[in-house]
Amino acid sequence: MNNSRVGENMDNYLLEIIKNTTEYIECNLLEAINLDSISENVNISKFHLLRIWKGATSTGLMEYVRRRRIALSLGDLMNARNTIEFISDKYSFGCERTYNRVFKEEYHITPAKWRRNPCPLQILDHFNADFMNCAGEGIIFFRSISVLPAFSIAGIEYEVDVEENNRNQIANQYGVNFFYNHRPEVINPIEKDVYIGFTIVPEKFRGYTLYQPSVQINQNSIIAQDMKIKHIKPHKYGVFTYMGPHRPEEISSKTLESIWSYIAETWMPTIQFNLNEFFHFEYINYAKCNKHYCECDLYYPISVL
Repeated sequence: MNNSRVGENMDNYLLEIIKNTTEYIECNLLEAINLDSISENVNISKFHLLRIWKGATSTGLMEYVRRRRIALSLGDLMNARNTIEFISDKYSFGCERTYNRVFKEEYHITPAKWRRNPCPLQILDHFNADFMNCAGEGIIFFRSISVLPAFSIAGIEYEVDVEENNRNQIANQYGVNFFYNHRPEVINPIEKDVYIGFTIVPEKFRGYTLYQPSVQINQNSIIAQDMKIKHIKPHKYGVFTYMGPHRPEEISSKTLESIWSYIAETWMPTIQFNLNEFFHFEYINYAKCNKHYCECDLYYPISVL
């Protein structure tokens, strides 16, 4: 990751919110901060802040505050002169009983037992937004290595010319048309608000890919006759998340180019792939999105299981 690139893009709306939120929390962990005070200082609505923070960190905002306080308290706990009551008050837990409960929930041991016999603990460290990369108007970052069981999708498959798609965003148009006009034709999908954009790269690449806007289905789903059903085997995936201050339909060609560049240049060279076919897919839960916010997970298979 080139951190200087992130620094040059501090005018990025989402990245600035995340950095400002992290900085405010870390500077005020010993104060009685709450959701209202954080959102006021970051100058954004509570609802919007919660969604952005959850999307970027996979952690609730006040959960992050609580877990960071617990992590910082370990240093005080190792000092025998500090009573547990003093530590609970210092880190705004209110009382010793609350501190004990939260500590045990986090580390599965009481503070007193850990003090007597310290052992290695996995802590939640200061969130570092420098590991995020700007992509168009939004940001993209590596989420996790995940294993998905076999699943099935149904949709309409299109042959997409790569050069034409770069010029006119044809795949995006196919996806929007499917989501609004054809998706309702699938009865009993697994999740009606989830869009899956499935791309296959032919083994002998000839300038086109196969793109299938889809929804996930099971044996209880009823599929329109003109739709194609695809069964995907269990795989291990690298998962990336894109977040942008716009509707999912408005992901631009510039954004797509930035995302591809980041994944192809930064991540793929570090991975040993073991695949019989080459594909990837976008996963968008429209229930998480609105006209001012887009969240899209991108799945890139590493190996079949």
